[in-house]
Amino acid sequence: MGKRKRITKKELKHDALLESASQLTRIVEHHLPKVAIGLAAVVVVILVSVVVVRARRSTERDAGAALTNAVQTLNSGLVEQAETEMGGVVGDFPGTRSAGAATCYLGTIYYQEGRYDEALQQFDEYLTRYRGAGNLRRVALEGKASVHEQLRDFQEAADIYHQLAQGSREIPTAFSRFMLSAMRCYQAAGDWANAELAAQQVIDADPESNFAGEARVALAEAEARSGS
Repeated sequence: MGKRKRITKKELKHDALLESASQLTRIVEHHLPKVAIGLAAVVVVILVSVVVVRARRSTERDAGAALTNAVQTLNSGLVEQAETEMGGVVGDFPGTRSAGAATCYLGTIYYQEGRYDEALQQFDEYLTRYRGAGNLRRVALEGKASVHEQLRDFQEAADIYHQLAQGSREIPTAFSRFMLSAMRCYQAAGDWANAELAAQQVIDADPESNFAGEARVALAEAEARSGS
């Protein structure tokens, strides 16, 4: 029987490294298909995202062109045709910025035609679904206030006009105009306390303006009514 060879610490360490390497190899081989699938999925998501972005850009361009045509038609005085074209923008390009703008335009058209319930629906749709901003948001809010005024819901109309005024403080004429509208609606609603406050804000904003002159007359009436 031959002499047993003693295994050194160096050899033990070497064997341990080999075993670790072997285990790592087995783990990689076992999970490689999953890793490959994961990488493929990431690539697919990236490619789909690129396609979607490009498609959205193309859709927005087409929607913008359709909206431009509809606005030109409206400016030409062809209201019925413009209404149809605006509806086409909303129906053919849902969710786009142009569809949102067309929704607001439709509200304006319906208001001018005296179709107040339909107008209110369009303005609400624009403000809630499309979360409009800037000038069109002001148009939609003012349109909504005007509808409530026509429906004799003066308190609701006054509150919206007041909201518009507060958002227009950087433009004194716009602030005064909206606040005067709020004041008149508060008066119509019999809310003399708020009518008095609105009138005073108009006067404070620009005491020398024509708006202030009208507000002073209203303020005197409001004070008499409220017993101030």
